Amino acid sequence: MRASKLMALPGSPEEVGRDGARTVPAPPAIVGRVLGGRYRLLRRLGTGGMGSVWLCEHVALGRRYAIKVLHADRASDPELVERFLQEARAASRISQENVVDVIDFGEDCGEPYYVMEALEGRSLAQVLREDGPLPVGRALALLEQVCRALAAAHVRGVVHRDVKPDNVLVERLPDGSERAKLIDFGISHVPGGDRLTRDGEVVGTPEYMSPEQAAGDEVTALTDVYAAGVLAFELLTGCLPLVGPSAIATLVAHQTQLPVPPGTRRPGLGPEVDRLVLRALAKRPADRYSSMAAMAGEVLKVRLYSNLETEGRPEAPRPGQAMTLPLPVTPGFTGRSPVPGSPAVSPGSVGPDGQAARGRPRLALFLVGAVLALIVATTAAVLWNARPPQAPPETRPGPPAAAPPVDEPAPAMPRPIDEEPGAPRREGKPAPRPHPPPEPPPHDPYAPGDTLKADPFR
Repeated sequence: MRASKLMALPGSPEEVGRDGARTVPAPPAIVGRVLGGRYRLLRRLGTGGMGSVWLCEHVALGRRYAIKVLHADRASDPELVERFLQEARAASRISQENVVDVIDFGEDCGEPYYVMEALEGRSLAQVLREDGPLPVGRALALLEQVCRALAAAHVRGVVHRDVKPDNVLVERLPDGSERAKLIDFGISHVPGGDRLTRDGEVVGTPEYMSPEQAAGDEVTALTDVYAAGVLAFELLTGCLPLVGPSAIATLVAHQTQLPVPPGTRRPGLGPEVDRLVLRALAKRPADRYSSMAAMAGEVLKVRLYSNLETEGRPEAPRPGQAMTLPLPVTPGFTGRSPVPGSPAVSPGSVGPDGQAARGRPRLALFLVGAVLALIVATTAAVLWNARPPQAPPETRPGPPAAAPPVDEPAPAMPRPIDEEPGAPRREGKPAPRPHPPPEPPPHDPYAPGDTLKADPFR
């Protein structure tokens, strides 16, 4: 494993040592100098247009920091001194894990300096030179961190105006993950600070400048959104979306030409990645993401979706790399090649990006789901057994059930009157009974000839 090295700033005359570390030979006259009575210079890490960055050590605490010193020939220019101070002020007011932490500012023998945390790793430009286009998951993870750093700066009113791979440092954490750090706020816009650029003046890097910035118009937070879109395009494809033969031609291209989808430079990225990048690269600021926080959320959504989509299928190949399909794994496969001299393939092999086979995440998800189902079933059983006993439902007596009908024997037919009791019954129709004599009418006492007088009311 190659030892980590401190990052050198872009544009520095780097030399490669035996262990592969890039360093800049420091002038012997300045090594060991103590600035401000506190910081002893140990080694120069790099140099830029305005100053040099050194590795220093606090003489009392013994802790190491990075210190940026303004060049002596630039310290006589009040405008450059104010811009140098503004850079320190802009970074110090942002407290976020993806922004370099500035902890001190001072002046020694007329040379301003500011002190920041010392970082070990590589610049994002160096990562692209050495590793080429990044895998989709890694590129989106670093892009999301850069977007969150810019969102924190915008909350403080700071617009970076120079977002590019050279100004992003990547350090490796103890757990193996990567953390991006945004640096170099030299041309940033700070609220309340002196206006250091005149109307119509163009400042920045042409390849990453938005159309309004290239035209010299007023820049806003959406200018950083455009630069983040250019950075995303470069991380995924290894090339710039718009570039001309000169700086002026590049500025004109950003104002007049439409970028191609990154999927045309790297097939297999997916339409969601193309939409993410092209929206950030919209010509009109109103057509871009409304804020850097909104873009960071969209990057996170696309990254999670891409991880689900690539589960079980090969990732989009990098430009110039052939796509490799996963081999089917059969039961009882031992990894031994059936053809002598051919390489053996193991189901648990590790891919070129250092990622394990795709089957492991599915197995992990299955095990997690099984454990959760077991926990839910056990909890339900415990709650069911712990519930209080319930009394049996009260039963009220209902109406008595009706007795089943009993078949009564049919009444015997009466014997005819003219039959004797002991005589056998005659078959056929029974003889009709004689009708009784009619009763006499009731006696009328008022009838004529009777002794009673006639009824006067009759």
